[in-house]
Parts: sequence; structure tokens; C-alpha cells
Amino acid sequence: MDFLLLLPRGVRIVIEFDGQQHYAEGDTASPRLYAQMTAEDRKLRLKGHEVYRFGGFELKQPGAGDMLTQFFDELLSRHGL
Repeated sequence: MDFLLLLPRGVRIVIEFDGQQHYAEGDTASPRLYAQMTAEDRKLRLKGHEVYRFGGFELKQPGAGDMLTQFFDELLSRHGL
């Protein structure tokens, strides 16, 4: 799942929430899927987007809500918002 945030001054931010299907085939890590994911990140960055990824595992951990709140607070502060 991904989201595109448009901030003032033309800042474009892509936030990706990655499940296992982004990097594994079944229960086996897939170098092919990982390479596709990182290639897409490069394309987005070359187009001027900031890219931030969150793993599904970390979002299921205790304190995930606090971690996300801190991330967005820092992200918005970084951009003067």
C-alpha cells in the first residue's frame, strides 16, 4: 500500500507500507522482488519524491502507533509544518 503526500513548496512524499509480498515469494526471501522494489524507489527519487518505507512487521509491534506519530511529527517538522 502506498500514499502520496503533497506538501507546500512542491515537496512530494511517498509512504510505502510493505507486507511480505513485497520482498518474499511464500516464506522465502526473493532477491528479484527486492530488486524491483528498490528500482521503483530509485525512479521515484529521480522524479523528486521522498520515499519512506514501513515494514508490515514493525507496524504490528507494540508501540507502532507511537512510532508513526513520532515519524509524522518529525517529517512535518523537517518541512516546517
